[in-house]
Amino acid sequence: MLTAHKPGIVPIRPLQLGDILDGAVKAVRFNPQSMVGLAALVLTVFLVPSAALGIATTPVTASLLRRFGPEAEAFLGIPSSLIQGVSTLLATTILTGLLSHVVGQAVLGRKPELGQTWRSTRGRLLSLLVLGLLTGVFILLSMAALIGPGVLLLVNNNLGAGLTLLFLGLLGVLVVTLAVSTKISMTGPAIVLEDYGVLAGLRRSFALTRGAAFWRVLGITLLAGLVAYVAASLLKIPFTLLGVGIVALAGQDAESGQMAITFVSHLSALLAGAITTPFVAAVACLLYIDRRMRLEALDVVLLREGLANPTQRI
Repeated sequence: MLTAHKPGIVPIRPLQLGDILDGAVKAVRFNPQSMVGLAALVLTVFLVPSAALGIATTPVTASLLRRFGPEAEAFLGIPSSLIQGVSTLLATTILTGLLSHVVGQAVLGRKPELGQTWRSTRGRLLSLLVLGLLTGVFILLSMAALIGPGVLLLVNNNLGAGLTLLFLGLLGVLVVTLAVSTKISMTGPAIVLEDYGVLAGLRRSFALTRGAAFWRVLGITLLAGLVAYVAASLLKIPFTLLGVGIVALAGQDAESGQMAITFVSHLSALLAGAITTPFVAAVACLLYIDRRMRLEALDVVLLREGLANPTQRI
């Protein structure tokens, strides 16, 4: 009976904070081949072209900035950073969906291999990619609408009003990003685990995060993100030191230094992301499962499944 009530990484009942965080760690440890392996694979697919594009655009950016004097070299890394940010967003969105299959199986004590995971989720890849693109476009439009007025005032030498609007715009971007990312956080799991399309998945996520659940999902997601950020920062320390060394060796050659930094930045993002992204994705999936257990008695369905197909307790 104990095996049936906890056949996998979490007990089959509405989950507490400790259950979700502990279950996310167990999901990675229980099946590192699929969790970490799939994360590394997807991040490689997106970050390798991103690094190549970022390096290729550096000479073009440098030649454009030279027209504005040496001080403009401070903006040399902006294009490559934007390219990396978009690539990382797409990869993370796709991974949150794909890894939901692995986590969902781990809840029942099952351990799908990487090939099995790919065969079970590849049909949802296009929907996840569209979701990532829509998310990226929304963020860019929000930034343009909220930050743009302040930037325009600064460009026209209206310093006081420009800084005020820029601060308010940045604050607005933060609030909008947190609110929208929380409301759509369960779209990926819904697309993969319930076979929804993008729009249906968005509606499903909005429904699952309605009311007081919004704040709980937001709080747990922020906590998981903080844990992942600290872990990623520690993993990136050697690469940060390497970047500082590259800048020192490059000296006045800012263009070569920026190209090397772009490569190091992408490499560190790949290695750190392969470890931390599965944890964050597992938290998102477990929050989705928790919400369905609280609203739809999914725990009863999972208990029946566990009794019908018992597995070794984790």
